[in-house]
Amino acid sequence: MTPGTSVPPHFHKRFSESFDLISGSMSVYSSTSPELDALEASAKKLEIGKPVTVEPKVYHQYKVGGEQTVLRRILTPGDANFERLLKILNGLHADGKLAEMSQSAVLMAIVMGLSDAHLIGPGKEMLDGVEAAKKKR
Repeated sequence: MTPGTSVPPHFHKRFSESFDLISGSMSVYSSTSPELDALEASAKKLEIGKPVTVEPKVYHQYKVGGEQTVLRRILTPGDANFERLLKILNGLHADGKLAEMSQSAVLMAIVMGLSDAHLIGPGKEMLDGVEAAKKKR
């Protein structure tokens, strides 16, 4: 993962998500409260060989540190839509298109839908606007 990569605060309903750091640096934030301040205060720096699991319906996000990072993510139970998402993202990356789409609200909507990620905070407000505009068409 690229240094500085982050994912907005969200939760999953269908699966738990385990983060297993292989190399690099990354922090995982998790809280049972949807309050962004509580989430920000929950930062836990991952250690190599010590996976951290976030259970379903727990608010979380992650931020990659200042170096290239390799991470194993395990979903329990497995999720076919999440696998589809990885294929899409890997294809966009292989085609050299992922970086130019990094700020795309449409891509974010696809990512959040396929990954069962239910946003909270400013990301949710932005995505709600995209969904509302889509419904007007």
